Amino acid sequence: MKALVTAELSVEGHARLERLGYTVVQDGWGVTRQVLDGEALVAAGAGASLLVVEIEAVDEEVLDALPEVGIVASARGVPTNVDLAAASARGIPVLHTPGRNAASVADFTIGLIVAECRSLARGQDHLRRRGWDVDGELPYLHFRGPELAGRTLGLVGYGAVGREVARRAAGGFDMRVLASDPFVAQIESPVEAVCLDRLLAESDVVSLHCPLTPATTGLIGERQLASMRPGAVLVNTARAAVVDEAALVAALAAGTIAGAALDVFWTEPLAPSHPLLALGNVTLTPHLAGASNDVVSRHSAMIVDDVEALLAGRRPRFLANPDVRPGLRQTGRRSPSDRDDRSGS
Repeated sequence: MKALVTAELSVEGHARLERLGYTVVQDGWGVTRQVLDGEALVAAGAGASLLVVEIEAVDEEVLDALPEVGIVASARGVPTNVDLAAASARGIPVLHTPGRNAASVADFTIGLIVAECRSLARGQDHLRRRGWDVDGELPYLHFRGPELAGRTLGLVGYGAVGREVARRAAGGFDMRVLASDPFVAQIESPVEAVCLDRLLAESDVVSLHCPLTPATTGLIGERQLASMRPGAVLVNTARAAVVDEAALVAALAAGTIAGAALDVFWTEPLAPSHPLLALGNVTLTPHLAGASNDVVSRHSAMIVDDVEALLAGRRPRFLANPDVRPGLRQTGRRSPSDRDDRSGS
């Protein structure tokens, strides 16, 4: 069996696939940092029964051109780079890795909260560019901020990342934690479930952890920012478009909110002329929240665990198309029934 892996893959993950009987070929984004287009992906994947991708797109044309593929794995929380309908129609299970970077993003979120509230980035920038004193005064007098204990953190979205942030904030920093998520039926103590309006009104820090959907696009706009506490901070490690860009820039410039910490932007890379870069009350990082060394090891283990389950005839833990028709191509070998089914589609 051949496995084409274009995602980043740990050494242990590579070894485990080989022990399962695969000849592992690594190419594309995970090796060269260059994304394979459909034609190049097909060429690299000739004869493969397993595809493991992260950035490369697996669409209907790719699946038709690689008839031996019986399993597709996407090293992403939501496998948006894989055509699920096309895979399901061909009986191909699609594995994915929800929560693979939840701990990484949660750690980074806490770091951004501390950095913005306590002026870590601003203090370093001042020291490097201007030296110790601030206009002849001690920096101690200028780079002050609140302690986190006893402050209120509001989480907009309470999925895998939101829960990890809550655990760190409540257990490690003794913060009061509120959460607003209409899709979570039960939010466990000590986190308190509230509506979005109450969360915005009561939180000292508002941190966004919801997916980008039509309902959440522009969720935090002028009205929502105006309803936040004047000393509050907005943190976004989710998706930029959850926030109205112009409204946020205006709120920061006017002091409607005290500050923001952003790891995601409406257009990436962030343009050197972007107005956020001219504001002193914002901490900016270049989309780093999921970039921990442990994420690759975690998604590699999740994928190989589920590949092993499929080969053993067990149901995988993280199956993106749970209603996939069994049979057809799950062994990586096309049967006559597979060919008949596809020729009539």
